[in-house]
Amino acid sequence: MSKLDYIRVVLIQPSHPGNIGATARAMGNMGISNLILVNPADFPSPIANARAAGADRILENAKVVGSLDEAIADCELVIGTTARSRSIQWPEVSPSGAAERVIASVSRHTAFLFGRESSGMTNEELERCQFLIRIPVDEAFSSLNLGSAVTVILYEIRKQFLEVEEIVAVAKGKSDRLATAEELRHFYEHLQQFIEKVEFSDGRSTKLQRKMARLFNRSEMNAQEVRMLRGLFTSVSDKLDGKY
Repeated sequence: MSKLDYIRVVLIQPSHPGNIGATARAMGNMGISNLILVNPADFPSPIANARAAGADRILENAKVVGSLDEAIADCELVIGTTARSRSIQWPEVSPSGAAERVIASVSRHTAFLFGRESSGMTNEELERCQFLIRIPVDEAFSSLNLGSAVTVILYEIRKQFLEVEEIVAVAKGKSDRLATAEELRHFYEHLQQFIEKVEFSDGRSTKLQRKMARLFNRSEMNAQEVRMLRGLFTSVSDKLDGKY
């Protein structure tokens, strides 16, 4: 399973099916498919499907439950969203900070809670959360519709996910061990022979070998890369000698 498969979006009593559809569309854009609806006012609905703009599969697989506790029963991490200050202080994280926590966790079921369009989440519902997210919108116009809020938060998750995937891919690409000192010594000896073979050093600085060594040392070649380059030297030298 992908890390994104452990993430669910929970909408608490959404009043308009269009917002459910917009949420499904945002989820489809960001590669997250687990949608749970707590007592929706109108679902399923053709309006939701129209607003989903092709993310019908997410709507078809959406789970409708009767309570928030049922929606998050198996979650190890629950993060709520809020647009207003609360009288009781609660740990808050930014959208990017929440994404970092989620993607850094391994196989941890996580729920992102979004409250009612008109009134958000109740204090009792917020108490189910380990953290709250407040999207830093302009205070002069702080109203953010449900679909937009979901998009902002899931975008941050997607961005963190892709960054981690890129790091893993690079690490796998460099999984071969680094070349040893002995392998590098033989490589530079072979390089010097190749330079002389192709007469690349004629009239050039006597420091060419040192410059070449500095160039290759910066790349921190692994053993496979050393073998590949030495194979290239041998192939070109054999062609020059007319061996094939």
